[in-house]
Amino acid sequence: MHYPSLFQPITLRNLTIPNRLVMPPMSTQLGSPDGQVTAKQVAFYEARAKGGTGMIIVEFCCVHPDSGQSEPNQLSLLTPAHVESHRLLVNAIRAEGSVACLQLQHGGGSAKRSLLKVPTPWGPCDITSYKNPEKLATRAMSAEEIEMIIESFGRAAELGVEAGYQAVELHGAHGYLITQFLSPRFNQRDDEWGGSESNRLRFVLRVIERTRQAIGERPLILRISADEFTPTGLTIEDMERIAPILVAAGLDAIHVSIGIGPDSFDKVLEPMSTPEGWRIPYARRIREATGVPVIAVGQIRIPETAEQAVANNDADMIALGRTLLADPDWANKAKAGYTDEIIPCTSCNFCVTNGFMEHSIACADNPRTGRELEPLPTPQTDNRRAVVVGGGPGGIKAALLLDQADFKVELIESRRSLGGGLIASAAPPKKQLITRFQSYLENQLKNSNVQVTLNQAANAEVISQSGAKIVILANGTPTTTAPKNLDTHHCLDAYSLLMGDTTDLPTTNQGVIAVYGGGETGCETAEYLLERGYDVILISRSPKQKLARAAEMIYRGDLLTRLRSHSRLTLLDNTAIEEISEDKIFVCTRESNEVKRRSIATSAVVLAQGRQPDNTLQTELESKGINCITIGDARKNGRIGDAIHDAYQAVVNICDQ
Repeated sequence: MHYPSLFQPITLRNLTIPNRLVMPPMSTQLGSPDGQVTAKQVAFYEARAKGGTGMIIVEFCCVHPDSGQSEPNQLSLLTPAHVESHRLLVNAIRAEGSVACLQLQHGGGSAKRSLLKVPTPWGPCDITSYKNPEKLATRAMSAEEIEMIIESFGRAAELGVEAGYQAVELHGAHGYLITQFLSPRFNQRDDEWGGSESNRLRFVLRVIERTRQAIGERPLILRISADEFTPTGLTIEDMERIAPILVAAGLDAIHVSIGIGPDSFDKVLEPMSTPEGWRIPYARRIREATGVPVIAVGQIRIPETAEQAVANNDADMIALGRTLLADPDWANKAKAGYTDEIIPCTSCNFCVTNGFMEHSIACADNPRTGRELEPLPTPQTDNRRAVVVGGGPGGIKAALLLDQADFKVELIESRRSLGGGLIASAAPPKKQLITRFQSYLENQLKNSNVQVTLNQAANAEVISQSGAKIVILANGTPTTTAPKNLDTHHCLDAYSLLMGDTTDLPTTNQGVIAVYGGGETGCETAEYLLERGYDVILISRSPKQKLARAAEMIYRGDLLTRLRSHSRLTLLDNTAIEEISEDKIFVCTRESNEVKRRSIATSAVVLAQGRQPDNTLQTELESKGINCITIGDARKNGRIGDAIHDAYQAVVNICDQ
């Protein structure tokens, strides 16, 4: 067995879990509008159980939706119909050898107002809206309401037992109601439910007591934020003192998370720049303080990290969140030693963005996530030929899917190597996880029947001679908004620079480099140059508030924080380059109603003005009667996940014809 520590069983109270791997609760928005489990949800969790995960903690179940529902389609447990739907889910998880755990939650002040039957979200205290000082964001709960919610936790736990759940977790992290009573960041009451630490503990202790009464000898877990990373919140030192008190009240394990929303949301769901396994020391400190098993979670992507954490007694169990969205078979592949077969999570937060848009769960790297009930593309029996143009993420994925559907596939890439936009995406600092995904795709190609042709520009003649009946175009081209004298010797394209095609940068002592473009590519190019020792002027036609505005929210915040703190970066917003000469640029800056023009000495100018599709090849092919499908940047400039999902849908559509 590979990773022996990770794949040994563990017993919580009287329940044996087959291995140390846990799927933590993650919102899928696959539930029904009234909070029942759906068939799609059952299939989603069943896939992770079948993939070898030891325990599945089902996504948060709201104990009182009228006052605490956090999102549309959130699960609840209120009626016999709810119980029956949960029972179907529990049975599916247990049938695959995994343990089914129910998480109970109340959104408190983080509940979604439009979904509630109360006019204002509830919490420990009145909190004024920062947008409208005359309006409450959270209303203080009465003593009667507090007692009712405690009972709601207990009643939901009883119904969970009726549905067959083998363990229960209470959500006491990330700023939901239990957190809000526990944390001085939210709780400034002056009665028995707040003020002193002992009073702030009262609500969670009562919830633990009532839930323990409801579930009997089943394991009870509490998810905590070990450090809230906000000046007025709880610290790891506070939680080392508090956690033993909570354990004494009846807990069997603690699920050690981090951060609260919105204050430290980048700690709750980290960007890809966050180091692998950075939270594990927090789990160890809580384990040492309490003496009960702890679950470590957060930015754990590779089996070696998980194995070492368990072997070193840093944690007793490892929760794989976004990791299991990317690959439901992570556990089975790791156990068998097939680590190069694991679909890597890049922490791109495509899944998080989808959630904020109130769409059902999705993963950039695995288009099957959330679509487990859909049949795989139907294998073809007539051995049709297909050509895919472009060796980026969309092109590689399309070629692999066509190969799996029994097409004879040729993948044509004009460069000497595969990767396409993945190369440029991985080039800026702190984005190395994308390289891991590129390696995975290339390894999949090596193990497929796809014929890969490199260093050849695809044209209509070559494709028509191949006899291909299906052509998928997954190629994109750079574009610029050109100032005058664009062809000067020191004017470079940002995408070419990140791709490694352009190497003739000046030396660092020859002067400042101007990066023209305040989008995500421009900001990343600026950081790329800063890391190499250059002084950089970042020039954006938009105001500074819109820098990298198309970037994923959490990554954007992290990127801009690094840029703003860098001593060698100068930002010029509301500014356009009008002309480029041999050793300077001429810019105009809008300041209020005034436009100021000036020249700036530069050693080079890097243009980051975006990319656009080139439909020349598509037009030529269609004129020859060859069916074409465009995906990824060949269709519309987008993200890696957009290209992957485009590829999947294109192959599904082809196979349905």
